[in-house]
Amino acid sequence: MNLFFRSVLVGCWLLALCTARAAEKDVNIVFIPKSSDQVFWELMRIGVDKAVKDDGQIKLTWRGPEHNDDTDSQIKIVQLYTKPGVDAILIAPTDRARLVESVQKAVALGIQVIAVDSGLDGNLHLNFVTSDNYAGGQLAAKTLAGLLQHRGKVAMLRTVAGSASTDERARGFVDYLKEKAPKITLVADVYGGGSIGKARHSATQLLAAHPGIDGVFAVNESSTDGMLRALRDKGLAGKLRFIGFDSTDFLLTGLEQQEIHGLVIQNPTQMGYKGIQAAAAAARNQAIQTRTIFTDITLVTRANYKTPDIQKLMCSRC
Repeated sequence: MNLFFRSVLVGCWLLALCTARAAEKDVNIVFIPKSSDQVFWELMRIGVDKAVKDDGQIKLTWRGPEHNDDTDSQIKIVQLYTKPGVDAILIAPTDRARLVESVQKAVALGIQVIAVDSGLDGNLHLNFVTSDNYAGGQLAAKTLAGLLQHRGKVAMLRTVAGSASTDERARGFVDYLKEKAPKITLVADVYGGGSIGKARHSATQLLAAHPGIDGVFAVNESSTDGMLRALRDKGLAGKLRFIGFDSTDFLLTGLEQQEIHGLVIQNPTQMGYKGIQAAAAAARNQAIQTRTIFTDITLVTRANYKTPDIQKLMCSRC
Protein backbone atom coordinates (compact mmCIF):
# COMPACT_ATOMS: atom_id res chain seq x y z
CA MET A 1 0.00 0.00 0.00
CA ASN A 2 1.54 3.32 -0.98
CA LEU A 3 2.09 6.10 1.51
CA PHE A 4 -0.73 8.30 0.15
CA PHE A 5 -3.47 5.70 0.57
CA ARG A 6 -2.09 4.69 3.95
CA SER A 7 -2.30 8.31 5.08
CA VAL A 8 -5.88 8.56 3.81
CA LEU A 9 -6.89 5.41 5.73
CA VAL A 10 -5.25 6.62 8.93
CA GLY A 11 -6.99 9.98 8.55
CA CYS A 12 -10.37 8.30 8.08
CA TRP A 13 -9.75 6.11 11.10
CA LEU A 14 -8.85 9.11 13.26
CA LEU A 15 -11.94 10.98 12.05
CA ALA A 16 -14.17 8.03 12.90
CA LEU A 17 -12.54 7.70 16.32
CA CYS A 18 -13.06 11.39 17.10
CA THR A 19 -16.67 11.19 15.95
CA ALA A 20 -17.29 8.14 18.14
CA ARG A 21 -15.72 9.85 21.13
CA ALA A 22 -17.85 12.94 20.56
CA ALA A 23 -20.93 10.71 20.47
CA GLU A 24 -19.83 9.13 23.74
CA LYS A 25 -19.76 12.47 25.57
CA ASP A 26 -21.97 12.42 28.66
CA VAL A 27 -25.06 14.61 28.53
CA ASN A 28 -26.15 16.62 31.55
CA ILE A 29 -29.86 16.27 32.28
CA VAL A 30 -31.72 18.05 35.09
CA PHE A 31 -34.99 16.44 36.22
CA ILE A 32 -37.39 18.78 38.03
CA PRO A 33 -40.43 16.92 39.45
CA LYS A 34 -43.51 18.60 40.86
CA SER A 35 -42.75 17.56 44.41
CA SER A 36 -40.77 15.28 46.67
CA ASP A 37 -43.58 14.28 49.03
CA GLN A 38 -45.59 11.82 46.92
CA VAL A 39 -45.04 8.16 46.06
CA PHE A 40 -45.77 8.96 42.40
CA TRP A 41 -42.46 10.78 42.05
CA GLU A 42 -40.59 8.06 43.93
CA LEU A 43 -41.87 5.56 41.36
CA MET A 44 -40.92 7.89 38.53
CA ARG A 45 -37.41 8.14 39.98
CA ILE A 46 -37.08 4.36 39.63
CA GLY A 47 -37.70 4.63 35.88
CA VAL A 48 -35.39 7.63 35.60
CA ASP A 49 -32.53 5.86 37.35
CA LYS A 50 -32.97 2.75 35.22
CA ALA A 51 -32.87 4.80 32.01
CA VAL A 52 -29.73 6.59 33.17
CA LYS A 53 -28.07 3.27 33.98
CA ASP A 54 -29.11 1.67 30.68
CA ASP A 55 -27.81 4.64 28.72
CA GLY A 56 -24.49 4.83 30.55
CA GLN A 57 -23.63 8.33 29.33
CA ILE A 58 -25.96 10.59 31.30
CA LYS A 59 -25.14 12.81 34.27
CA LEU A 60 -28.39 13.33 36.17
CA THR A 61 -29.42 16.04 38.61
CA TRP A 62 -32.77 15.51 40.39
CA ARG A 63 -34.24 18.46 42.24
CA GLY A 64 -37.79 19.59 42.87
CA PRO A 65 -39.95 21.51 45.35
CA GLU A 66 -41.30 19.79 48.44
CA HIS A 67 -44.97 20.23 47.52
CA ASN A 68 -46.70 20.36 44.15
CA ASP A 69 -48.29 23.73 44.89
CA ASP A 70 -44.93 25.45 45.39
CA THR A 71 -44.57 26.93 41.92
CA ASP A 72 -42.28 29.72 43.15
CA SER A 73 -39.68 27.16 44.24
CA GLN A 74 -39.95 25.29 40.95
CA ILE A 75 -39.37 28.50 39.00
CA LYS A 76 -36.25 29.19 41.07
CA ILE A 77 -34.95 25.68 40.35
CA VAL A 78 -35.41 26.20 36.60
CA GLN A 79 -33.55 29.50 36.89
CA LEU A 80 -30.77 27.85 38.86
CA TYR A 81 -30.11 25.32 36.10
CA THR A 82 -30.52 27.69 33.18
CA LYS A 83 -26.79 27.87 32.60
CA PRO A 84 -24.09 26.61 30.23
CA GLY A 85 -23.30 22.94 30.68
CA VAL A 86 -26.89 21.83 31.11
CA ASP A 87 -27.95 19.96 27.97
CA ALA A 88 -31.58 19.19 28.80
CA ILE A 89 -34.22 19.91 31.44
CA LEU A 90 -36.93 17.35 32.06
CA ILE A 91 -39.70 19.06 33.99
CA ALA A 92 -43.13 18.26 35.41
CA PRO A 93 -44.57 21.79 35.59
CA THR A 94 -46.59 22.63 38.68
CA ASP A 95 -48.31 25.41 36.73
CA ARG A 96 -48.76 25.33 32.97
CA ALA A 97 -48.66 29.14 32.65
CA ARG A 98 -46.38 30.46 35.38
CA LEU A 99 -43.42 28.27 34.34
CA VAL A 100 -43.45 29.59 30.77
CA GLU A 101 -41.18 32.61 31.26
CA SER A 102 -38.41 30.73 33.05
CA VAL A 103 -38.55 27.83 30.57
CA GLN A 104 -38.39 30.29 27.66
CA LYS A 105 -35.09 31.58 29.02
CA ALA A 106 -33.73 28.03 29.22
CA VAL A 107 -34.77 27.36 25.63
CA ALA A 108 -33.16 30.64 24.52
CA LEU A 109 -29.89 29.45 26.05
CA GLY A 110 -30.05 26.31 23.91
CA ILE A 111 -31.20 23.92 26.62
CA GLN A 112 -33.56 21.21 25.37
CA VAL A 113 -36.77 21.05 27.41
CA ILE A 114 -38.92 17.94 27.77
CA ALA A 115 -42.17 17.98 29.75
CA VAL A 116 -43.29 14.96 31.73
CA ASP A 117 -46.69 14.31 33.37
CA SER A 118 -47.94 17.89 32.79
CA GLY A 119 -47.48 20.21 29.84
CA LEU A 120 -46.72 23.89 29.38
CA ASP A 121 -48.58 26.60 27.54
CA GLY A 122 -46.94 27.67 24.30
CA ASN A 123 -45.54 24.28 23.26
CA LEU A 124 -42.06 25.16 24.50
CA HIS A 125 -41.16 21.54 25.11
CA LEU A 126 -39.80 19.32 22.34
CA ASN A 127 -41.47 16.21 23.70
CA PHE A 128 -44.27 15.59 26.14
CA VAL A 129 -44.26 12.29 28.03
CA THR A 130 -47.54 11.76 29.85
CA SER A 131 -50.52 9.58 30.59
CA ASP A 132 -53.62 10.21 28.49
CA ASN A 133 -55.13 12.20 31.33
CA TYR A 134 -58.35 13.09 29.53
CA ALA A 135 -58.98 9.38 28.93
CA GLY A 136 -58.14 8.71 32.58
CA GLY A 137 -60.79 11.19 33.70
CA GLN A 138 -63.32 9.60 31.36
CA LEU A 139 -62.46 6.15 32.72
CA ALA A 140 -63.03 7.41 36.26
CA ALA A 141 -66.41 8.90 35.30
CA LYS A 142 -67.48 5.75 33.45
CA THR A 143 -66.60 3.61 36.46
CA LEU A 144 -68.34 5.89 38.95
CA ALA A 145 -71.42 6.17 36.73
CA GLY A 146 -71.66 2.40 36.54
CA LEU A 147 -71.45 2.08 40.31
CA LEU A 148 -74.25 4.64 40.68
CA GLN A 149 -76.41 3.11 37.93
CA HIS A 150 -76.07 6.40 36.02
CA ARG A 151 -77.95 8.57 38.48
CA GLY A 152 -77.21 10.58 41.60
CA LYS A 153 -75.06 13.44 42.90
CA VAL A 154 -71.26 13.46 42.83
CA ALA A 155 -68.39 15.75 43.80
CA MET A 156 -64.88 16.18 42.48
CA LEU A 157 -61.80 17.05 44.53
CA ARG A 158 -58.97 18.53 42.45
CA THR A 159 -55.45 19.40 43.51
CA VAL A 160 -54.01 22.83 42.50
CA ALA A 161 -55.17 25.23 39.81
CA GLY A 162 -52.96 25.33 36.72
CA SER A 163 -51.83 21.69 36.81
CA ALA A 164 -52.28 20.59 33.20
CA SER A 165 -52.44 16.87 33.92
CA THR A 166 -55.13 17.04 36.60
CA ASP A 167 -57.06 19.71 34.67
CA GLU A 168 -57.28 17.23 31.78
CA ARG A 169 -58.53 14.48 34.11
CA ALA A 170 -61.20 16.80 35.45
CA ARG A 171 -62.21 17.82 31.92
CA GLY A 172 -62.52 14.18 30.86
CA PHE A 173 -64.58 13.39 33.95
CA VAL A 174 -66.99 16.30 33.43
CA ASP A 175 -67.35 15.69 29.69
CA TYR A 176 -68.21 12.03 30.23
CA LEU A 177 -70.92 12.84 32.76
CA LYS A 178 -72.45 15.44 30.45
CA GLU A 179 -72.40 13.19 27.40
CA LYS A 180 -72.95 9.70 28.79
CA ALA A 181 -74.49 10.09 32.25
CA PRO A 182 -76.73 13.19 32.18
CA LYS A 183 -78.74 12.02 35.20
CA ILE A 184 -75.65 12.34 37.38
CA THR A 185 -75.22 15.87 38.75
CA LEU A 186 -71.81 17.29 39.65
CA VAL A 187 -72.73 19.32 42.74
CA ALA A 188 -69.21 20.32 43.83
CA ASP A 189 -65.91 20.90 42.03
CA VAL A 190 -63.27 21.92 44.56
CA TYR A 191 -59.52 22.62 44.48
CA GLY A 192 -58.02 20.85 47.47
CA GLY A 193 -54.42 22.10 47.46
CA GLY A 194 -51.12 20.38 46.85
CA SER A 195 -50.65 18.36 50.04
CA ILE A 196 -52.51 15.58 51.82
CA GLY A 197 -53.25 17.86 54.77
CA LYS A 198 -54.79 20.55 52.58
CA ALA A 199 -56.75 17.98 50.60
CA ARG A 200 -58.09 16.40 53.79
CA HIS A 201 -59.26 19.80 55.04
CA SER A 202 -60.91 20.67 51.72
CA ALA A 203 -62.55 17.25 51.50
CA THR A 204 -63.93 17.63 55.03
CA GLN A 205 -65.50 20.96 54.09
CA LEU A 206 -66.86 19.50 50.84
CA LEU A 207 -68.52 16.59 52.62
CA ALA A 208 -70.04 18.90 55.23
CA ALA A 209 -71.44 21.21 52.55
CA HIS A 210 -72.95 18.36 50.50
CA PRO A 211 -74.20 15.68 52.90
CA GLY A 212 -76.43 14.01 50.32
CA ILE A 213 -73.85 13.14 47.66
CA ASP A 214 -73.61 9.60 46.34
CA GLY A 215 -70.07 9.53 44.98
CA VAL A 216 -66.74 11.32 44.77
CA PHE A 217 -63.81 11.52 42.38
CA ALA A 218 -60.34 12.66 43.43
CA VAL A 219 -57.92 13.59 40.67
CA ASN A 220 -54.46 12.63 42.01
CA GLU A 221 -52.54 10.95 44.81
CA SER A 222 -52.75 13.71 47.43
CA SER A 223 -56.43 14.47 46.77
CA THR A 224 -57.34 10.78 46.86
CA ASP A 225 -55.43 10.32 50.12
CA GLY A 226 -56.99 13.41 51.67
CA MET A 227 -60.49 12.37 50.60
CA LEU A 228 -60.10 8.89 52.09
CA ARG A 229 -58.95 10.34 55.40
CA ALA A 230 -61.85 12.80 55.43
CA LEU A 231 -64.35 10.03 54.67
CA ARG A 232 -62.95 8.00 57.57
CA ASP A 233 -63.07 11.03 59.86
CA LYS A 234 -66.77 11.49 59.13
CA GLY A 235 -67.68 7.80 59.25
CA LEU A 236 -68.50 7.75 55.54
CA ALA A 237 -65.73 5.48 54.25
CA GLY A 238 -67.31 2.73 52.17
CA LYS A 239 -70.72 4.42 52.18
CA LEU A 240 -70.06 6.69 49.20
CA ARG A 241 -68.84 5.39 45.84
CA PHE A 242 -65.27 6.64 45.56
CA ILE A 243 -62.93 6.65 42.55
CA GLY A 244 -59.41 7.96 42.98
CA PHE A 245 -56.27 8.46 40.93
CA ASP A 246 -52.77 7.02 41.53
CA SER A 247 -51.77 4.52 44.17
CA THR A 248 -49.89 4.17 47.44
CA ASP A 249 -49.91 1.43 50.05
CA PHE A 250 -52.40 3.51 52.06
CA LEU A 251 -54.77 3.85 49.10
CA LEU A 252 -54.49 0.17 48.19
CA THR A 253 -55.49 -0.70 51.76
CA GLY A 254 -58.55 1.49 51.24
CA LEU A 255 -59.27 -0.39 48.02
CA GLU A 256 -59.00 -3.78 49.74
CA GLN A 257 -61.33 -2.61 52.51
CA GLN A 258 -63.85 -1.36 49.90
CA GLU A 259 -63.53 2.23 51.06
CA ILE A 260 -62.24 3.08 47.58
CA HIS A 261 -64.03 1.44 44.66
CA GLY A 262 -61.50 2.07 41.93
CA LEU A 263 -58.10 3.66 41.36
CA VAL A 264 -57.04 4.90 37.95
CA ILE A 265 -53.33 4.28 38.08
CA GLN A 266 -50.61 5.58 35.84
CA ASN A 267 -47.21 4.10 35.12
CA PRO A 268 -44.80 6.71 36.50
CA THR A 269 -41.86 4.32 36.24
CA GLN A 270 -42.48 3.97 32.51
CA MET A 271 -43.02 7.73 32.27
CA GLY A 272 -39.67 8.45 33.91
CA TYR A 273 -37.84 5.97 31.71
CA LYS A 274 -39.29 7.33 28.47
CA GLY A 275 -38.76 10.89 29.66
CA ILE A 276 -35.04 10.34 30.12
CA GLN A 277 -34.83 8.63 26.73
CA ALA A 278 -36.50 11.64 25.10
CA ALA A 279 -34.30 14.13 26.96
CA ALA A 280 -31.11 12.27 26.04
CA ALA A 281 -32.15 12.08 22.38
CA ALA A 282 -32.90 15.81 22.33
CA ALA A 283 -29.59 16.63 24.00
CA ARG A 284 -27.78 14.61 21.31
CA ASN A 285 -29.73 16.37 18.54
CA GLN A 286 -31.28 13.12 17.41
CA ALA A 287 -34.46 13.19 15.33
CA ILE A 288 -37.69 13.38 17.32
CA GLN A 289 -40.16 10.75 16.16
CA THR A 290 -43.22 11.63 18.25
CA ARG A 291 -44.00 14.90 19.99
CA THR A 292 -46.40 13.40 22.56
CA ILE A 293 -45.53 10.04 24.11
CA PHE A 294 -48.38 8.42 26.02
CA THR A 295 -47.78 5.98 28.85
CA ASP A 296 -50.21 3.42 30.28
CA ILE A 297 -53.27 3.98 32.47
CA THR A 298 -55.14 1.14 34.17
CA LEU A 299 -58.23 0.84 36.34
CA VAL A 300 -57.51 -1.12 39.52
CA THR A 301 -60.41 -2.52 41.52
CA ARG A 302 -60.76 -4.95 44.37
CA ALA A 303 -61.74 -7.58 41.79
CA ASN A 304 -58.58 -7.34 39.67
CA TYR A 305 -56.07 -6.06 42.22
CA LYS A 306 -54.43 -9.45 42.78
CA THR A 307 -54.29 -10.60 39.17
CA PRO A 308 -50.75 -11.19 37.82
CA ASP A 309 -50.84 -8.28 35.36
CA ILE A 310 -51.95 -5.77 37.97
CA GLN A 311 -49.54 -7.10 40.56
CA LYS A 312 -46.68 -6.75 38.08
CA LEU A 313 -47.68 -3.15 37.42
CA MET A 314 -48.12 -2.36 41.10
CA CYS A 315 -44.73 -3.87 41.92
CA SER A 316 -42.80 -1.57 39.58
CA ARG A 317 -41.47 -0.11 42.83
CA CYS A 318 -40.22 -3.50 44.06
